[in-house]
Amino acid sequence: MDTNRHIMLLERKLEREQASRIMAEKLLEIKSRELFEINNILEKSLEKLRLQAELDSAQLAYQTKIENLLLTYARLFLKQAPSCNNIQQLIESLIDGYYITACHISIMPIENITISGEYCSGREQIWCPPAALKNQISLWDPTTNLYWTALINNNDIVGYFAAKISAPTNRTTIIQQHLALFCELFRSAIGRQITLSRAIHARQRAEDSEQSTRDFLAMINHELRTPLNGLLGTAELLQDTELNANQNKLLTTLNHSGELLRAIINDLLDYSKINAGMLELIEKPFNSHLLVTKLRDIFSHRALEKRLDFTIDYDTDIPRSINADEDRLKQIYVNLIANAIKFTHQGFVRAKFSWQNNRLIFTVEDSGCGIEQQQQHKLFKPFSQIDISSKRSHEGTGLGLAICKQLCEQMNGNITLSSEPKKGTTFSVSLPLTISTRDETLSNHPPITHEALQKLNILVVEDLKTNQMIIQLMLQKHNINVTIVDNGQAALDIIANQPFDIVLMDCRMPIMDGYCATKILRQQHFTKPIIALTAGTTTAEREACINAGMDDILCKPYMASELLAMLNEWFNSSHQSHFSRESKT
Repeated sequence: MDTNRHIMLLERKLEREQASRIMAEKLLEIKSRELFEINNILEKSLEKLRLQAELDSAQLAYQTKIENLLLTYARLFLKQAPSCNNIQQLIESLIDGYYITACHISIMPIENITISGEYCSGREQIWCPPAALKNQISLWDPTTNLYWTALINNNDIVGYFAAKISAPTNRTTIIQQHLALFCELFRSAIGRQITLSRAIHARQRAEDSEQSTRDFLAMINHELRTPLNGLLGTAELLQDTELNANQNKLLTTLNHSGELLRAIINDLLDYSKINAGMLELIEKPFNSHLLVTKLRDIFSHRALEKRLDFTIDYDTDIPRSINADEDRLKQIYVNLIANAIKFTHQGFVRAKFSWQNNRLIFTVEDSGCGIEQQQQHKLFKPFSQIDISSKRSHEGTGLGLAICKQLCEQMNGNITLSSEPKKGTTFSVSLPLTISTRDETLSNHPPITHEALQKLNILVVEDLKTNQMIIQLMLQKHNINVTIVDNGQAALDIIANQPFDIVLMDCRMPIMDGYCATKILRQQHFTKPIIALTAGTTTAEREACINAGMDDILCKPYMASELLAMLNEWFNSSHQSHFSRESKT
């Protein structure tokens, strides 16, 4: 009984153990299945992570490539203008076959821009900008995967950039941002080239315009001064003939009109030269005391005619020899004194020179009509006069004071005025000048004696018959032997067979001009003085004369006294150099 019971208990225990084993096996099977599923999930996740890492690595590599391309071509386009080759290379570099499969740039035809045209790379594509792009800078078309950007310069479309993007949707925005940077690079490079091209052509147009202005001034200078030389020369020669009272009156009118015309021509040409930047100061030592004497001689008779009390005073401490452009100084002083006499009908005109703090101070005071305060600002404006009505009693262009002001400023000085209506006007000019260590009065040549004049043998090279007649009469009046030819080639021929003391050479002539003739004479070792007879007054024309080998310049229109002074200077110079050469031998 006990045995059976013991066996029964063992059987029950065995059954429980079997049931437990079966339960354990089932649980193990369940856990194994769960582990398998988890393993599958982990493998799938790992594959996803691997793919993501590869994608991120490719994106990182692409982003690095884009950044390097931007840096490289930004530097390149800063160093040099974009060319067809480097633009093509750049868009080909953008193609990677994964993110971007095709690229296109079109640059519209722009004047003087050599990179205009179309550039394509990658898969073959038909590139046609969408109409909507005209109203917005960039456009993304998801149906064609095309990204378009307009290249704009100064609000004008100068070209288009397009790219076919094949990247995943979540990467499209980033790719577009990268491409936008390249569009900005293209836009800047094209804009710089447009700006540079326009600047170059603007400069070229300015240079052409300046040269045209120079040529026009040289031409009009010659065309106006040449006939004026005949007019004033004829009037001067008429003064030496016997004339009745009526003829003298007509001659005075002729002289007055000619001088007025010369003043107007000088003012117009000087103002044009100042505006064109062609007026240059020629500084050299001059005798300041002699300048005062010249001004007295010029205006004493004119003031006497109007019965004005006219004086020019100067302080004794003014340096005798000063470095400056004497002609331009005299132009300022003559304009101011002439205006004072013109607008003063009774009373006085008083001019004074003084020297203060290395500045030459010139004042001219008159008792004329004066100027209203609100009208004074007009005085220094070109072509501006206080009275411009048809009833005005004073002639002139209104340029004199404008030129005076600009000349003073060019000399680093200033001009001022004070005036009261019906009481008079005072102009004051202050110019910083330097004292010359050379006394010009010591270098002046003594005048040529009458006998020496008659021994001179002068060659005049002049093509205009009027000017030939004028200069021949001026020289023959002093019994100077003069020979006249009408072109440079004729001058070369006659000099080869006949000696001359001085040659007076016109610059503009047919067959051969004076510049060419002078160069050939100097090459042939002709050493006598050659003086230019020219209507040209610009610095360039003066330099052309000196560079050709001419010794000095006598500008048209010239007076007989100026002609004789020139002969005096160069006869003495030639005479002294001749004796100097003899003493050396």
